[in-house]
Amino acid sequence: MGRNTQLYSQAKCSVIVAAADGSFQRVVTDFAGDNDAISFEPNEGRIKVQEGLDRSRLSVSAGTAGKVTLKLKPTSPECGLFNRLYKLHRSNPILLNISIYSGVEEVVKLQNCLGDLATASTGGAEMQTQSFTFIGEDFSPDESEG
Repeated sequence: MGRNTQLYSQAKCSVIVAAADGSFQRVVTDFAGDNDAISFEPNEGRIKVQEGLDRSRLSVSAGTAGKVTLKLKPTSPECGLFNRLYKLHRSNPILLNISIYSGVEEVVKLQNCLGDLATASTGGAEMQTQSFTFIGEDFSPDESEG
């Protein structure tokens, strides 16, 4: 059954963060937000239009880099882990691999990536999210036939 004929199930959605060297692996928990708790995208500028006098041409970059953003509740145990990993990156970088399993069972991977510090706010009446962004050199979206 192709990806487009399957039913979406939020319960199937999961994210696994693992050290590229295999030293640890964690399933991320306590996502925040509604439809944007997990986002992924290739780096910009992979396909560009080159304008000329007589016609336009397309150029395709060989770059495979991408970005994953995870929005977590401040109560998520992974918030502390991701903050510790960021501090380690400054002295002893640990490359990460991220695998995202979507609600329609597609798999998106970002390999050899580093994470940035969270962006967050606090002090309001409601618990706010912490957003962690990971930039990697090998972004591979699901390639199954739909």
